[in-house]
This record gives sequence, structure tokens and C-alpha cells, in this order.
Amino acid sequence: MQSPLVVGLGRVGVAISGLAPNLPSDAAPAAELAALASAPAPGIGVALRAAVRLGCRARAVGTHGADLLGQLARSALRDAGIDIELIRPVGTSPCELVTVAGDGTIRTRYAGDPGETVPFDPAAAIAGASAVLIDGTAPVEQLRASELAKRQKIPVILDVAELRDGTSELIAASDILILSERAAGDLAPRGELTDALAEIVQLGPRAVVITLGEKGAIGRHGEQVVRCPAFPADVLDAYGAGSVFHGAFAAALLSELPFARCIELAAAAAALSLRELGPWQAMPSRDDVLALVRTRR
Repeated sequence: MQSPLVVGLGRVGVAISGLAPNLPSDAAPAAELAALASAPAPGIGVALRAAVRLGCRARAVGTHGADLLGQLARSALRDAGIDIELIRPVGTSPCELVTVAGDGTIRTRYAGDPGETVPFDPAAAIAGASAVLIDGTAPVEQLRASELAKRQKIPVILDVAELRDGTSELIAASDILILSERAAGDLAPRGELTDALAEIVQLGPRAVVITLGEKGAIGRHGEQVVRCPAFPADVLDAYGAGSVFHGAFAAALLSELPFARCIELAAAAAALSLRELGPWQAMPSRDDVLALVRTRR
């Protein structure tokens, strides 16, 4: 029996991460890096790899940069066992530059040029899918695919990192919405997270999860509100843990786990992804995640 297929729709960027003993001050000599890593940036690429590590198959649909960084991202996805036949090179790569040091972290970002919109066939994109992850970077095309997936009873999981044009339509078309505390505050500026969850659920999704970083996560499904404290973790680099959470949540959902267990498993995977430089290098295995979850039993 084949493993379930998770399809990720979006744009794949690149993260270049460096580890230094300290951050350089103004006019100081260049800091020496102890380690350097280049990998797909947080987003659908990282989420799909998390799903693969937890026992799913994965397909990426969308775009990456038509440059050397884009080729690096494409090769990394392929080597991770992700189907890349429906991902196209266009524009220039979005790139995150991250320096992690003992006295702090510096993150800078180049948004890249997305180029012209690359349409895709929604039916081909989600063919055989058990779940669909979308990132909101191509709202018109992703909305068409989401609506088709819902008609076919395929769960649609939307990652909202920031509000964009078309986000509200995608939220209405999604089954599960996962968003950061900052994005939740922009969408439903309430004092209490439980109030924000109630307001966001009214926008269309049947379940909402708000990730809270070192405070864990909180979610709502129907009338059920679930709080999941963060798992203890040896933190080297927290960048990208949210994308690991999204992919792990999808894998847990396809294992037919209850809503609370899906959040717990996703939180455990996110905690384990903090151990190394960037989530791609630190991506935990299924056995590692389950072992960490069992510590709460």
C-alpha cells in the first residue's frame, strides 16, 4: 500500500545560514563563520520534507528561481525524494541570509523577482493527493486548486505567514489554517488567543492552529480548544520551525490522529528541528518525533 501523497503549492526559495561565535560590530573585521549551510528556505519545500521524513510521499507544484540558487533548491528537493516535475524555474530566487551567533541572530531577506505567473493544471497538480499544502504566494492559481481539492474531499492546509492580496479567499477555501501569532494578530486583533481562534474559524476553515514559538501552539476544531506547550529543545537555530510544524501536522492528519495529537506531533517535530543550523539539516525522523511525544505519556 502506497504512503499518502502530500502536495505543496507555492514558491521555493533558498536560505543561506551561517554560524558565528559573535555578531560583527560596525567597522569591525569580518566575523569568521564556524559553519555554513545552504538549503531550501522555510516554506513548502521544508514542509514537504518534514512530511516525507514522517512517512508520506510529496510533490512540489509551483516555482523556484531561474538562477543558480533555484537550481540548488530544485536539486535539494529532488534528493529529498520530493516529486519536482511540476515545479518551474521563473524569476530570481527569494533568499534568506541568516547569521546565528552566541549574542544574537541577524536575518536579512531578498524577496526576489517572482517573474510572470506560471499557470498550472489544478487537476494534474492534486492528482492522487491525500492532502494539499498551500502558501498563498500565487493566490489565483492556488484558489482554483484548493476549490477542486475540497470538491474531491482532499483536506487543504493553508500556511499564512503574512497577509497578502487573496489571503481571505484562500482562508475561506481551506480546511485547516496554520498561522503564526503575529499573522493571527493581524487577522483577528484580539487580546485573548481563544477569542482570535473563534473569530478566525468564522472565516471558513474547520480548524485553526496558531503557532506560538517557545510557548507551543493553540488550536481550535469545532468547539474543541487545544493547548500544546512547546517541547524542551536544545536550540541552535529556530528559523524555519514553523514550516516543519506544517508538514508534520499534515503527516499526522493523514495518519488519522485526533486533532490534539496532530498538534502534539507537529510541535515535537518543530522542537527537534531547532538542533542544527537550519531546519533542512535538522529535520527529524519519524522515530525521533514519536520518541519525543512519548515523553509526555
